Amino acid sequence: MRIQRDVGNLVFLAGLFVAGCGYNLRMAALPKPEVVQNAPEQMPVIPDPNPAVTTVPEGYRVEVVMKDLVYPTSVEFDDKQNMYIAESGYSYGDPSAPARVLRVSPDGTIGIAANWLMGPVTDLLWYKGLLYISHRGKVSVLDSDGGIRDLITGLPSLGDHHNNQMTAGPDGKIYFGQGTVTNSGVVGLDNFLYLWLPLYPHICDKPARDVTLNGTKFVTINPFIMGGGKGTAVVRTGAFSPFGEVSRKTVPGVTKANGTILRMDPDGSNLEVYAWGFRNPFGVMWGKDGQLYASEHGFDERGSRPIANDTDDLYIIKEGVWYGWPDYAGGIPVTDKRFKPKDRPQPEFLMEEHPPVEKPFMTFQPHIAVMKIGFDKGGRFGNSKHLFMAFFGDATPITGQQQMEHPGHKIVRINLQNQHTETFFANAEGKRTDLQANLITGELPPSIAGLRRPLDVVFSPDGQAMYVVDFGVMEALSTRVPFPKPFPGTGVIWRIVPEGATVAIPPAGLSALPGRSVAERQTDNR
Repeated sequence: MRIQRDVGNLVFLAGLFVAGCGYNLRMAALPKPEVVQNAPEQMPVIPDPNPAVTTVPEGYRVEVVMKDLVYPTSVEFDDKQNMYIAESGYSYGDPSAPARVLRVSPDGTIGIAANWLMGPVTDLLWYKGLLYISHRGKVSVLDSDGGIRDLITGLPSLGDHHNNQMTAGPDGKIYFGQGTVTNSGVVGLDNFLYLWLPLYPHICDKPARDVTLNGTKFVTINPFIMGGGKGTAVVRTGAFSPFGEVSRKTVPGVTKANGTILRMDPDGSNLEVYAWGFRNPFGVMWGKDGQLYASEHGFDERGSRPIANDTDDLYIIKEGVWYGWPDYAGGIPVTDKRFKPKDRPQPEFLMEEHPPVEKPFMTFQPHIAVMKIGFDKGGRFGNSKHLFMAFFGDATPITGQQQMEHPGHKIVRINLQNQHTETFFANAEGKRTDLQANLITGELPPSIAGLRRPLDVVFSPDGQAMYVVDFGVMEALSTRVPFPKPFPGTGVIWRIVPEGATVAIPPAGLSALPGRSVAERQTDNR
């Protein structure tokens, strides 16, 4: 058997014994920032969202439906024109916010529809009179009496990625994405930083089909000894194995598998794998052309098996097909020299044999963070060939070293016939809303009041309005230990409507702050 040594981790070992400092642990797990900055002692106050600093095509206008949300991830409408908003309850850098679903009535009254969910809440779907909720490890429904009834439990979502967007298929089944536990198939120190490894040291990725491994092991520092735990200073971890363990040569496939598109009957029965071999299929949506589309997050340059320069992708999903993870990136083997990280080994295969691999329908720049997908229902924003997608924006240096300016932080419209991509909703100055260069001085760019971290794009049932879910301000700090810094209460629901159209459900200018009347919330945004 071959052993692949993580040079960065061995350097960390010396630092651990010499300095005895936990920060070295994190530096070994994540890419080193090119420019190291100290975080400010006091974070800046983020201004209210302002449509005036955003831009949309001629003939449309932008308004703020609701502000002051804590990590919103989804919006959905029921048959009575009530709007539901999911607040995640979890963000990288803040795992303890409330996970809940708000209900906004047509007159603007705000209440809590569901509480005590398992964060992150990643998606909502209204289907056949029920509100489906995708939250960590579960798919549940909101009953008419306000109770939560679990349909699917035990999904493998305790790691880096979770169960994601849901969509109803032409066969009447519900499809959803399921992300992987790790970045590239091996549990490592980066997962200790993501805080789940100390809590769930037994978990690892589970394949959907039987896979035969080539036996590669990864030598990694054992972070559990820092708190007086037992064990050796270094451990060997294999693919599809818990930290410090090596699986047998053949790993059996399971239904509740990582890196999959799963489908189920509306009552939660007959769960099955529809497609597999993904890293994090976050957006999943059936198009008007009868095709199933999925957005895919590429590999990060982190952990025991870092992979550089992988693109984010859009796939057309075919039943039973393998999409390449953990050994192919965008349909290309990770052994290709383009994926070699700086000063780290060339990635090697983990699997001994590979099924035929599917190529992406489209590729985008690395770490652009392609998120959820939407299709216009009424023809007011395009035609049946147009797909809309949210670009969240990169998290450099946590995900890897930035090689170019990443054009995230916007909603794009894609013509599926010719793959032409155009910006539909973005900030007027055309720049990213990152705070990195402005945190020390406190001089925030005007765009910080605009579109921050778009995550979802949804159309009203009548097709007259587009709703954009903006997660809020989130920065990856280039400190000595790269660290995510989200700003709670900066989430926004934006609405885009054609000029001249009257959309009053719900009224604009609402606030998610508790204890405020509708009139006060509306006055806040005037």
